[in-house]
Amino acid sequence: MPTVAEWFLRGLVAQGVEAIFLNPGTDTPPLQEAWAKLSMAGETVPRLVLCPHEIVAVTAAQGYYLASGKPQVAFVHVDVGTANAAGGLNDARASQIPLLLCAGTSPSVLDSQVPGARTKFINWLQDVPDQPALVRNYTKWASVLNHPEAIGATVERAFQIAQSEPCGPVYLAMARELMMAEVETTYARGPERTRPSILQGLTDATADRVVAALAEAQFPLLLTGYAGRSREHREALVKLADTLAIGITEYRGRFNAPLEHPLHLGFNPERWVGQADVVLVVDQDVPFVPADRELRPDARFIHMGTNPIQTGMTQWGFPADEVLPVNVKEGLDALLRAAERYLPSLDEKRHGGRRQEMENRHRQVIEPFENTPRIANVITPFMVGQTLTELCPEAQLYEEAVTSGNPFAYGFRPSSEGAYMRNGGSFLGWGLGASIGAALARPDKLVVTVVGDGSFMFGVPSAALWTAVQNRVAVLILVVNNACYNSVRLAARDAYPSGTQAASGFVGVDIIDPPAFEAIAQACGAWGVRVDNPVELKPRIREALDVVKGGRTAVVNITIQAAEKPL
Repeated sequence: MPTVAEWFLRGLVAQGVEAIFLNPGTDTPPLQEAWAKLSMAGETVPRLVLCPHEIVAVTAAQGYYLASGKPQVAFVHVDVGTANAAGGLNDARASQIPLLLCAGTSPSVLDSQVPGARTKFINWLQDVPDQPALVRNYTKWASVLNHPEAIGATVERAFQIAQSEPCGPVYLAMARELMMAEVETTYARGPERTRPSILQGLTDATADRVVAALAEAQFPLLLTGYAGRSREHREALVKLADTLAIGITEYRGRFNAPLEHPLHLGFNPERWVGQADVVLVVDQDVPFVPADRELRPDARFIHMGTNPIQTGMTQWGFPADEVLPVNVKEGLDALLRAAERYLPSLDEKRHGGRRQEMENRHRQVIEPFENTPRIANVITPFMVGQTLTELCPEAQLYEEAVTSGNPFAYGFRPSSEGAYMRNGGSFLGWGLGASIGAALARPDKLVVTVVGDGSFMFGVPSAALWTAVQNRVAVLILVVNNACYNSVRLAARDAYPSGTQAASGFVGVDIIDPPAFEAIAQACGAWGVRVDNPVELKPRIREALDVVKGGRTAVVNITIQAAEKPL
C-alpha cells in the first residue's frame, strides 16, 4: 500500500514540479525511501537536488521558478531547518514566487512499534510548540498535516494558494510517522479542479480614464519594480510608455525596460516622483521612500497590481488616489488598447514636447555614468557592468550586489535574449542559490550572478558551490568585493553626517582581509581567480566565461571601489 510520502511525490508531479531542493534530516527518510521506490518502479518523480544548507535549497528553488515559471519545492529538516530557510522566504514573498517549503516535525508517538516513532534524544529537543510560527510572517499559508488521508487535498491546497495572485510562498509540515503511514487512496481532485485565483484585467471605462489622465499630464511617470516578469510583460510596459510618452523609473525586482530606451529615467524614483503630476505605480511594493519627500499638491497616484496597496505590510503610507487590483499583464494590455483608442485625440505638439523633455531627463541620468573619468587602478561596479555588456549581453543575470547593484546596472545592458533578475526582498544570500536553480532549470542558457562580498558569504558559498559542481551546472559568479558592509557604512554616514565616525572612521563595517573567495571556489571543485587591476578585468572575465561554457562553475573575485551614491 502506498505511503503518505509516495502520495506526496505523486501530488507534486501532478502540479508540474520538476525538482525538490532537499536538505535532509532524521525526519526526511520517508521522502527519500518513497522517491527511491517510485523511481525503481518507473514512475515519474521530481529531480532530487541535495543542498548542504537550507539557504541554498530555498533560494535555488526560487531561481528555478524565475527561469522556468513552474512552482518549486524545498524540503528541510524540522524546526532547525525551517529556521535556517525562513529568511529566504522573505525574498520569495517580495518577488511573488510560488514556492512550497516543506519540513518534517518531530514524531509524537513514543511506541517504537509504530513506524517513524520517536527513537532519538534529538526528537525531544526539536519538538517545538508552534513550528509554522517560524515562517508565518513570510507565507500566505502554513499548515501541519494532521491525518494521512488528507495528504492529497493538502498538497493541492498548498499549490492553489501559492499560485493565487499575488503569488507567494507556503509552508507544509509533516510528522515522520505520518509520512510513513500507508494509505490506500487519497482525496485529491487534480490540479484542473483546484485552480488558483487569477485576477482579471481592467474594464474599458477604467482603462480609458487612466490613459486620459496619463496622456493629459504635464509629467506622467510609470513607476515599477516587478511588472517585467516576462518578455511579454516588458514589451507591453515599454509600448505603453512609448505610445503616451511616459517616463519609466524602476527599483529592485527586475529590469522592466531597456536602460537605453530614451524614456527610461533610471533606478532612483525619488529623483522624479516629486516632479510628476500623474504617477502610475505598476506592481511595486515600495514605490519610493516618502520621508521628507515633497510631492506636487496636484499629484495623482494610481496603483495597479496584484496587491496594489500591499495588504501584508503593517505600515505603508503612500498616496493612493486610485487602486486597481489586476492581473498585471491583463492590466497592461487593457491600457494599451485604451491608448490606441486615445491616439486620435492626442495633441501632437504637446505630446512631442513632452517626449523631448523625457528624453532630456534620460540623458541627465545616463551621461554622468558614461562620462565619469576613470581612476587609475580602480575598478567600479559600472565598469563590471560594461564588461559584461561587451562580453555576454545574452546572459541570464541574477544580481544581489546591494549598494553596488544600481551602479552595476547602469553599465550592464542585456540584449533581447538576456534577462536581469534582482532579489526583491531584504534577506541576503539569495544570489548564489538562485543562479544555481536557474541553471538547473535552463542548462541551455548562460547564467551569471553578480553578488557583493557580504551577499557571497551570506549565501553559504561552500554549500552553494558544492551543489553546483555536484549537479554539473556551470554558473559565472562575479563577486564585486568592496571589503565592507557598505550599506551600513552609508546608513551611519547619513544618520550622523557630523558624528565621530565621520571623522575617525566607521565602526563595525570593514571586512578586514576578506576571505579569498576564489580559493573557496577552488576548494569546492570550481574555478576561481582574483582581479585587482582594471587591465585584468576583461581578460579574466573572458577566461571565466570560457570555463563556464566548458561546463564548470567559475568565481571571479573583483576588488572594487565602494559606491558613495548607489542610487
